[in-house]
Amino acid sequence: MTVEIYTEEFVIKELKILLKELKKNKEFVYIWELFEDRNYWRQRFSEWSNKFPDNEEIQQNSDTIKDILETRAAKGLMTNKLNATWTIFHLKNNYKWVDKREIEQSWWLDINLKFEEMNDEELDKLITW
Repeated sequence: MTVEIYTEEFVIKELKILLKELKKNKEFVYIWELFEDRNYWRQRFSEWSNKFPDNEEIQQNSDTIKDILETRAAKGLMTNKLNATWTIFHLKNNYKWVDKREIEQSWWLDINLKFEEMNDEELDKLITW
Protein backbone atom coordinates (compact mmCIF):
# COMPACT_ATOMS: atom_id res chain seq x y z
CA MET A 1 0.00 0.00 0.00
CA THR A 2 1.34 3.37 -0.98
CA VAL A 3 0.87 6.36 1.25
CA GLU A 4 0.02 9.58 -0.53
CA ILE A 5 2.47 12.21 0.71
CA TYR A 6 1.40 15.12 -1.46
CA THR A 7 -2.15 15.52 -0.30
CA GLU A 8 -4.18 18.62 -0.96
CA GLU A 9 -3.64 19.79 2.62
CA PHE A 10 0.13 19.22 2.38
CA VAL A 11 0.35 21.13 -0.90
CA ILE A 12 -1.62 24.11 0.43
CA LYS A 13 0.60 24.28 3.51
CA GLU A 14 3.78 23.86 1.49
CA LEU A 15 2.86 26.51 -1.07
CA LYS A 16 2.17 28.98 1.74
CA ILE A 17 5.61 28.25 3.19
CA LEU A 18 7.26 28.64 -0.22
CA LEU A 19 5.45 31.92 -0.82
CA LYS A 20 6.50 33.21 2.58
CA GLU A 21 10.14 32.26 1.90
CA LEU A 22 9.99 33.89 -1.51
CA LYS A 23 8.67 37.14 -0.10
CA LYS A 24 11.29 37.05 2.66
CA ASN A 25 14.24 36.40 0.35
CA LYS A 26 14.22 39.04 -2.38
CA GLU A 27 17.31 37.46 -3.97
CA PHE A 28 15.40 34.43 -5.29
CA VAL A 29 14.82 34.79 -9.01
CA TYR A 30 14.59 31.23 -10.30
CA ILE A 31 12.08 28.72 -9.04
CA TRP A 32 14.61 26.03 -8.26
CA GLU A 33 16.14 28.34 -5.63
CA LEU A 34 13.01 27.75 -3.56
CA PHE A 35 13.55 24.00 -3.60
CA GLU A 36 17.22 23.87 -2.72
CA ASP A 37 16.60 22.88 0.91
CA ARG A 38 13.37 20.94 0.39
CA ASN A 39 12.93 17.19 0.75
CA TYR A 40 11.47 16.94 -2.74
CA TRP A 41 12.38 18.01 -6.26
CA ARG A 42 11.31 21.24 -7.92
CA GLN A 43 9.24 19.15 -10.35
CA ARG A 44 6.69 18.60 -7.58
CA PHE A 45 5.67 22.25 -7.88
CA SER A 46 4.46 21.72 -11.45
CA GLU A 47 2.81 18.43 -10.55
CA TRP A 48 0.76 20.03 -7.78
CA SER A 49 -0.95 22.49 -10.11
CA ASN A 50 -1.82 19.66 -12.46
CA LYS A 51 -2.94 17.34 -9.68
CA PHE A 52 -5.31 19.85 -8.08
CA PRO A 53 -6.63 21.98 -10.96
CA ASP A 54 -9.89 22.77 -9.16
CA ASN A 55 -8.33 23.96 -5.92
CA GLU A 56 -8.39 27.73 -6.16
CA GLU A 57 -5.99 28.26 -3.25
CA ILE A 58 -3.36 25.97 -4.76
CA GLN A 59 -3.72 27.56 -8.18
CA GLN A 60 -3.60 31.10 -6.78
CA ASN A 61 -0.52 30.49 -4.60
CA SER A 62 1.23 28.68 -7.43
CA ASP A 63 0.46 31.53 -9.85
CA THR A 64 1.60 34.13 -7.32
CA ILE A 65 4.94 32.37 -6.88
CA LYS A 66 5.43 32.22 -10.65
CA ASP A 67 4.38 35.87 -11.08
CA ILE A 68 6.81 37.09 -8.43
CA LEU A 69 9.69 35.13 -9.95
CA GLU A 70 8.85 36.29 -13.47
CA THR A 71 8.73 39.91 -12.31
CA ARG A 72 12.06 39.58 -10.51
CA ALA A 73 13.69 38.08 -13.59
CA ALA A 74 12.30 40.82 -15.86
CA LYS A 75 13.35 43.53 -13.43
CA GLY A 76 16.82 42.01 -13.10
CA LEU A 77 17.09 41.99 -16.88
CA MET A 78 15.96 45.59 -17.28
CA THR A 79 18.27 46.86 -14.53
CA ASN A 80 21.26 44.86 -15.81
CA LYS A 81 21.51 42.92 -12.53
CA LEU A 82 21.12 39.59 -14.34
CA ASN A 83 22.86 38.19 -17.38
CA ALA A 84 20.74 39.30 -20.33
CA THR A 85 21.23 36.21 -22.49
CA TRP A 86 20.46 33.74 -19.73
CA THR A 87 17.49 35.75 -18.42
CA ILE A 88 15.93 36.11 -21.86
CA PHE A 89 16.37 32.37 -22.38
CA HIS A 90 14.77 31.77 -18.96
CA LEU A 91 11.80 34.05 -19.63
CA LYS A 92 11.16 32.53 -23.04
CA ASN A 93 11.33 28.95 -21.80
CA ASN A 94 9.52 29.32 -18.50
CA TYR A 95 7.12 32.20 -19.00
CA LYS A 96 6.34 32.01 -22.73
CA TRP A 97 7.95 35.33 -23.58
CA VAL A 98 8.54 36.00 -27.28
CA ASP A 99 10.70 38.52 -29.10
CA LYS A 100 7.79 39.86 -31.05
CA ARG A 101 4.47 38.76 -32.27
CA GLU A 102 4.21 38.28 -35.94
CA ILE A 103 0.70 38.25 -37.22
CA GLU A 104 0.23 37.04 -40.70
CA GLN A 105 -2.34 39.15 -42.37
CA SER A 106 -3.91 37.93 -45.48
CA TRP A 107 -7.16 38.64 -47.11
CA TRP A 108 -8.97 37.40 -50.07
CA LEU A 109 -11.42 39.51 -51.93
CA ASP A 110 -13.76 37.33 -53.87
CA ILE A 111 -15.09 39.47 -56.67
CA ASN A 112 -16.92 37.95 -59.49
CA LEU A 113 -17.15 40.74 -62.00
CA LYS A 114 -18.83 40.36 -65.28
CA PHE A 115 -17.06 42.94 -67.37
CA GLU A 116 -19.17 42.30 -70.41
CA GLU A 117 -22.27 43.35 -68.45
CA MET A 118 -20.74 46.66 -67.27
CA ASN A 119 -21.26 49.96 -68.96
CA ASP A 120 -18.42 52.38 -69.73
CA GLU A 121 -18.96 54.43 -66.54
CA GLU A 122 -18.72 51.33 -64.31
CA LEU A 123 -15.56 50.19 -66.11
CA ASP A 124 -14.00 53.66 -65.66
CA LYS A 125 -14.65 53.50 -61.92
CA LEU A 126 -12.82 50.18 -61.74
CA ILE A 127 -9.81 51.56 -63.54
CA THR A 128 -9.51 54.60 -61.25
CA TRP A 129 -10.03 52.51 -58.13
